[in-house]
Amino acid sequence: MERFLAVFCFATAGTLPYRVLAYYPFRKQLRFPIWTVVLIIGIAQLAQSFLYALLSARGGNGVTLIEGIFAPACFVIYCICIRADRWKVLFLYIFVFDYISLVWGTARYLECLLFYNPDMTFDTLRSMVFQLIILGVTVPFVTLFLKRTKDKVFSTEAPSFWHVIWILPTLTTLIVQLYNGNHTPQNVHQFRFFLAYVLLFLDMVAVYGVLLRALDIILHEAALEEKATQQENLLALQRTQYSQIARYMDETRQARHDLSQHLRLINQYLSTGDQDALREYVERYQEALPPERTVFFCKNYAVNTILCYYHEEALQSGIDFSAGLDLPETLPISEPEFCSMLGNLLENALLSCREEVEAAPFIRVLAKTQGDTLLLAIDNTCLREPTWKDGKLCSSRHDGFGLGTASVRTIASNHNGAVFFTWEDEVFYASVSLALPH
Repeated sequence: MERFLAVFCFATAGTLPYRVLAYYPFRKQLRFPIWTVVLIIGIAQLAQSFLYALLSARGGNGVTLIEGIFAPACFVIYCICIRADRWKVLFLYIFVFDYISLVWGTARYLECLLFYNPDMTFDTLRSMVFQLIILGVTVPFVTLFLKRTKDKVFSTEAPSFWHVIWILPTLTTLIVQLYNGNHTPQNVHQFRFFLAYVLLFLDMVAVYGVLLRALDIILHEAALEEKATQQENLLALQRTQYSQIARYMDETRQARHDLSQHLRLINQYLSTGDQDALREYVERYQEALPPERTVFFCKNYAVNTILCYYHEEALQSGIDFSAGLDLPETLPISEPEFCSMLGNLLENALLSCREEVEAAPFIRVLAKTQGDTLLLAIDNTCLREPTWKDGKLCSSRHDGFGLGTASVRTIASNHNGAVFFTWEDEVFYASVSLALPH
């Protein structure tokens, strides 16, 4: 019984720090209250320690077996407790698992190197001290690296990339674990045992470092793609403005030609003194005049141009478009950023409404400054509820999250603002608040 309790305490103290390390970067993304997560982790830890102590007390070496059982089990618990993409979580989980293997392997090798005995075991107080020393020296660097990796991983939206990239570190880990699965003193005492774990961890650091660089490139390309989209939208606005101007010029030339004919006929009525016929003709002419089409939404030229463009597109698609904006001629924030955000939201609203042309679709735009805050709200018809994942909107045009909404969130974050997307009663509501500079 004494042996059982000693091994149980060793297994608990030797494993618990790594669980804390694994969950620490996700402490703000827990699916349940912290006490619930602690309870789940505690139950899993007690079960693992109990089985390990039971096997060791009966004279067996249960390290490989216990790791083989609980590594996937702990990952399942990991995914249940953390609100994040499971493929990204798996990618980071493998790194933590390899770090655990390195600490355990190094501690046992050093213990064998200094106190080798063919009958020694690695579940004693001395073994725990070796592990804690190595853990204390390395954990600050590993924590920093893990946090940096986690931030890069979760800022990159590339579903097809994350679905497969975890395979690379997993295969390397499996090879080393199979090669070093025998934790007997005779095997641990050999330098190749230690070297295998060191090379595994160095390989993981190199792989993750290269992938971090690749993620930087992906983020840069995403930014370039967003910039290209903005340029395309700007060109579309300019083409629409040119078409409107050309149409107005043609209408003006036609109106000048028609006006000369009207004036000639009016002079004829005046010369004959037939005022009743003149009055009747003027009334018919007024009824035949085309409706006023000049639209003015906002004092700011760039914002008004965007609204005019989407107003024209909405009218051509049979969509009711209305806007009420109380903004100054010079915006209190970056004009390109606000226009990019407005264009992205209106583009999404227009695409949604074009799919619901038989449901009397509408787009409503409101914007104003209120104290130290700029508020923007866009509501539009949306009969089908959007797809959400991890609190983010999924794109309806491709796999993964929408680039437009992601861009809006980034701009809002840059201005200490907030973004809210909600869907209710077949209407999609987009609301943005931006803190104005003092």
